[in-house]
Amino acid sequence: MNRNIPHHYSHNFKLDIDHTLSKASDRIKLRILLPGIFLGLILILLGIFELTNGLYTQNPLFKNFSQTYSPDGYNSFISPLVFDVLIILLGLGIIISLILSYLRYKKIFFDGQSITMINRSSWGKKITYKNKISNFQGVMMRIEFVQCGFMTRNRYIIELLHKSSAQIVPLYISTSEKNIRKIWVDYARKLNLPTLFYTDEGILQRNVPDLDKSLTEMADIWNLRGKFNPNDKHSTRLVLKETPNKIIIKLRKVLWDAYNILGALCILMLALPMFIVSLNTQGFSNTFLIGFYFVCSFGIIASVFILFRKEKLILKKDKIVHTHKYFLFSTKHDEIFNKDIKGIYVTFNPATERYFVTITSSEKNIIFGKKLPIQDLKWIKNFLIEKIINAD
Repeated sequence: MNRNIPHHYSHNFKLDIDHTLSKASDRIKLRILLPGIFLGLILILLGIFELTNGLYTQNPLFKNFSQTYSPDGYNSFISPLVFDVLIILLGLGIIISLILSYLRYKKIFFDGQSITMINRSSWGKKITYKNKISNFQGVMMRIEFVQCGFMTRNRYIIELLHKSSAQIVPLYISTSEKNIRKIWVDYARKLNLPTLFYTDEGILQRNVPDLDKSLTEMADIWNLRGKFNPNDKHSTRLVLKETPNKIIIKLRKVLWDAYNILGALCILMLALPMFIVSLNTQGFSNTFLIGFYFVCSFGIIASVFILFRKEKLILKKDKIVHTHKYFLFSTKHDEIFNKDIKGIYVTFNPATERYFVTITSSEKNIIFGKKLPIQDLKWIKNFLIEKIINAD
């Protein structure tokens, strides 16, 4: 598998190939850049303000946050000078990193026959690549997990795959999965190129005449029959429960999983300050205490739910249902009918160096097992394929 994948800068990008002369720019958006620069400036001004003893005046800016404010009794955890300098440097670092991020870009031009891409890094010369459409291997669709604050989201990327990773061209990027397969297929049809998808077995190709075929119809083309061996065993991390009407695949909770450790640390880091503040509330106003306890409690509750969340796949006679279980109740995350399933793959995410199972249709994607080892994911993939292509 080719893991030398280029980095694209946008979270919302589209190259319109319906017009013979079209262009698009792949770079960080101003709505992300400007608020970040504003935050950096605020930190710099705050550091300068505090460095010049701005908080030690007779009418300090944050006086209302403390009931026992006393300039003479002020004790800092670290040197005020060091803290002020760090705040200023943090603000400068945010601004510089954002400016460098904005300076880099990819400009893509389409003339109906060829693609031209101008690639500019944060510093250095521009590099221009021009290729005929026939020089590309196909239209690739891949999924990345990206960090959005404290949460992660999927970033769906459709790109023209080239044997040189530097010449891979983005066509469409979004954090919304709405119609993502339809968009992917439309690009392939219009450019008359096969669709490509990264799997544990390499790049899976679907030619233009096969784009509308279901998983069952593709079984012979992809040689999928008989790949599941009933004697193969999954690990104890998987629990399989079969009933006359459905089959349930669920993940057993592993205490020492990296995600669980992070969740537990988050709970500890929020609960400890709450405990310390509770021992001496006299130095804080009621407004501050209410806000502080609310934010910490919200973070702890969210971490607990994430910590104890379990994933389940439910195979019914005509569909696959993806659910999340929280303690005593479950929520349906998504479902896909068997007749609509276009493929089931074990997919690699280069951002996290992890694999996961992807179940895809024309309208939806189900992603399952991000915490599982690849052996279990392969077992799930082959098991699901066997059940679906042999269903009555």
